[in-house]
Amino acid sequence: MTDNTCAFGVLLATALATHAAQAFEPVRLGQLDLKPSFKTILALQYGEGINYGFGAIDSPGETERSVAYLVAKPKVDLSLPLAHQALVGDSSLYGALSVVAATTQLDGELSGQVARAGDWAVSTDHAYLGWKNEVLDLSVGGQEFSVGDGFIIGDGNYNKGGENGQYWSGGFLSWRNTAILKVNTKPLRADLFWLRTDTDFKDARVAGINIETTTADTFGTLGAMYLEILQGGAFNYDGMKVWNVRGAGIKVPGVPALKLYGEWVLERGRDIQGGGMPNDATAWYAEGEFTVPGLPWLTRLSYRYSWMQGDDPATRANEEYRGLFYTIFRRDWDTWYQGEIAGEYHLYNENQITQMVKLKTFPRPQWSMTFYYYHHQLEEPHYFATPLTETNWADELNFGVEHFVGDRFFGYAGVAWSTPNAAARQVYGDKNFWVIQTYLSYNF
Repeated sequence: MTDNTCAFGVLLATALATHAAQAFEPVRLGQLDLKPSFKTILALQYGEGINYGFGAIDSPGETERSVAYLVAKPKVDLSLPLAHQALVGDSSLYGALSVVAATTQLDGELSGQVARAGDWAVSTDHAYLGWKNEVLDLSVGGQEFSVGDGFIIGDGNYNKGGENGQYWSGGFLSWRNTAILKVNTKPLRADLFWLRTDTDFKDARVAGINIETTTADTFGTLGAMYLEILQGGAFNYDGMKVWNVRGAGIKVPGVPALKLYGEWVLERGRDIQGGGMPNDATAWYAEGEFTVPGLPWLTRLSYRYSWMQGDDPATRANEEYRGLFYTIFRRDWDTWYQGEIAGEYHLYNENQITQMVKLKTFPRPQWSMTFYYYHHQLEEPHYFATPLTETNWADELNFGVEHFVGDRFFGYAGVAWSTPNAAARQVYGDKNFWVIQTYLSYNF
């Protein structure tokens, strides 16, 4: 434990020292604008009662672990305005190139499933070029792309240790390759996309179309999407066809403090890897966010109910909803990893019913405190094909403090606690699972 404590101290001191650094200055070469940046991430976690007392998957019985993730990410964004043309009006070229160096140290990823001590990777993340005018935006290459809250299309990187060098720190953000056409008209806009994942998702190819309203400020956003997975060797994705409708930030007449969110997903097509059996899965969630009036601090209270179907072994069809390419922090810390323990290590938006109650308050504009309660159940009595007699999985509490300074600095410190219920005890054990963690990101 002494070596771990010393290592934590050295790493933390290194990260905090970055605050004294000067930002990179933009560079202009003729009409070409270059914006260099350098992002550093330090993420630390300590866990006890790992996997409810079972211990790490790669080391059963090891119920206590410390892990450090380190990420360095230089990046250059570029833009070049083009001369006005009659057919396209004012337009510009743009692009970016970034490289990620990431590693996992100390004892390895807490649950023992995704990243091990000594894992490291150096690879490109962003590597794209694009052209746009007031209506059209066409880009190709490795880039970030999400739809809505990132519930289905969010991130083409699994961030596993083998390929990406780390897990919880999320150093890699981009799809490995893309071709995206955005049509920015009003009151509707559209995205036509072809996406390619990293090899942790078995180099999957995804093609689809998204249409949504541009009424976020006045009413909220309504959207619909269709996609097909043309190749997807991981998790039996290959052959899947997906329909989605959603609403985000929907304003309720007469109740200005209330906003509503929700999505419905239908997974169809043939499970090519599973012998051609039909997919017949559904998932949905509904969420309300209420800004509490009359308090000295801006305070929001939220409730979300999410339902992801599990497979019925008595039928030939595959009813198991698969979480696809969801991501984190598109709207907040909880979208779409539902719980710092269940969402990170046990339940992956699959065969899952989760209720969330969240209270978030802002003592200062650049500070927030968030309290979460989750109740997790399985929709069908099995855990990734292991039959169970119970569906009540676990209860979980999370608390976090965040500090943010524009796009320059983000800091988070939190604690998570989860107690196993009958279903989790059948799979793992009967001990409480604790995690203490911090995440520091500084952008030069």
